[in-house]
Amino acid sequence: MMLRRAQPWLGTLVEIVAEGDDTSRLLAATERAFARIAAVHAAMSFQSPDSELTHVNRAAQSGWVALSPDLATVFAAALEFARASNGLFDPSVAGWLVASGQLPCHPGLPAGTATDWRAIELDGERVRFTAPLLVDLSGIAKGYAVDVALASLRADGVRAATVNAGGDLARFGDEAVPVHVRLPHQPAHSLHLAELKNGAAATSASYFQADALRHPGTGQTLCAGTSVTVIAADCMSADALTKVVAAEAARASQLLARHNAHAVVLDGTCARRCDADGWHDLPLEFTA
Repeated sequence: MMLRRAQPWLGTLVEIVAEGDDTSRLLAATERAFARIAAVHAAMSFQSPDSELTHVNRAAQSGWVALSPDLATVFAAALEFARASNGLFDPSVAGWLVASGQLPCHPGLPAGTATDWRAIELDGERVRFTAPLLVDLSGIAKGYAVDVALASLRADGVRAATVNAGGDLARFGDEAVPVHVRLPHQPAHSLHLAELKNGAAATSASYFQADALRHPGTGQTLCAGTSVTVIAADCMSADALTKVVAAEAARASQLLARHNAHAVVLDGTCARRCDADGWHDLPLEFTA
């Protein structure tokens, strides 16, 4: 028996597909999974003036701010990816996105912010900023939400499940599901990239919102006419790694290997894959 449900969270439509033998148990399990997603949304939405993250962005310039366990987990992961990538992943690029109007400027947020992950100090479940910063966790938080929802479904004894949050996808079960990615030059069309059985996939692209991704060192727009998909064990890692690959693909292979992950970069004419053997072309055909 398969139950398919969708709710609007995290700036997208989140779909959960759960498989089991009892409809009422599947309904209850998916309801708890959506509740976990809703909690992550409430804590980590940059768009909400009342979220926990907005409170952090207002107050962490002045001293230590206590964090919920979920937000502390995502902050820790973000800083670990920043360290491991030498800043190719940087959660403090939000200042540029606020200045360009792509993220809202809530009352009380600092002006003239820097982009420097090193100015974020994390001590367990509290954080402070040593320079004026704005942190946006949107992508990595969405990956985390997918992971915790899937973990909730697994804990509830669901036989197999898939959680899909607009480019962030995770799955467990005995049967694989296809991973389709939109073509950067033809976003109405998609390409079958992989089969996902127990793991996650995340895609970063600029199909419908130009300049949404920026290089943390230069501010340059990323994924203009390209997409980056990463297959990894968990969705939070997959999402973070897409930003590293998008920023500097040539430097990403070591970090991908560390996470036992691989990446596929698509543009209008070709596809390239990075795995343990480095970067190489994929024999894919594109239509005009």
